[in-house]
Amino acid sequence: FDMINFFLGLICLVFSQVTNFTEVYALTNKNIEQFLINREKTWPNWNLAKLKSSNINQDLIYPDWFEGNWIVESEDLNDNSQEPIVYKVNFYKNEMGEIVGNRSRNSESIGKEIFGSQLQKVKIDPKSFNNQIIYLQDNEYIDSRVTARNQIFDNDLFFADEFFIQTNHKKGISRINQVEIISKFYKCKSSADSLNATNSDICGFQYVATYGSRVGEINIKAITSNKYRLTFKSTEI
Repeated sequence: FDMINFFLGLICLVFSQVTNFTEVYALTNKNIEQFLINREKTWPNWNLAKLKSSNINQDLIYPDWFEGNWIVESEDLNDNSQEPIVYKVNFYKNEMGEIVGNRSRNSESIGKEIFGSQLQKVKIDPKSFNNQIIYLQDNEYIDSRVTARNQIFDNDLFFADEFFIQTNHKKGISRINQVEIISKFYKCKSSADSLNATNSDICGFQYVATYGSRVGEINIKAITSNKYRLTFKSTEI
């Protein structure tokens, strides 16, 4: 399940309303930011929380500096004996001009590195970007559904928290698990310049917690917790 949880972590208003909307949006953003900051501070002592201002009708939107192709190196900070996992991902501009992840391509890329020959395919629900199914060998599959999502981003930071319900189907037995993933990414500081300059690389962390099968209950203590360090390096393909 650690591999599965890691996989999940990875792979208009009228003018008269603009001023008021901006104030409300800024307030909502501030509340989300404070929630995420507090969540990170309490790691790894997490209890299942309820996300305020969650909006699963909107996909994860990334800053402009995410656009393009990347080679990602992910290190498991809980286990230094493990070799980093390396995979490719792509982020592109959608029809609304927003930067989003290439879910199908990214999921396949990450899945191949984590599951190897066990992976058969990853299918994204064409009607909802919140749902996907991972098909493995021996008729095993895992369906995953996003149930809550918060995010903030600006020119320097991407910060998001997502909750999933995942169901592992294997040999006629189904096992449900609740998963939380916090992703925090920022522009890497340039080692060549001490004046806080940045390069094109992206750095950050992912925090992954599982809460078991007691869906609907809140304040449950995390059963497992993992932390990963990620580095994105730009690539042409």
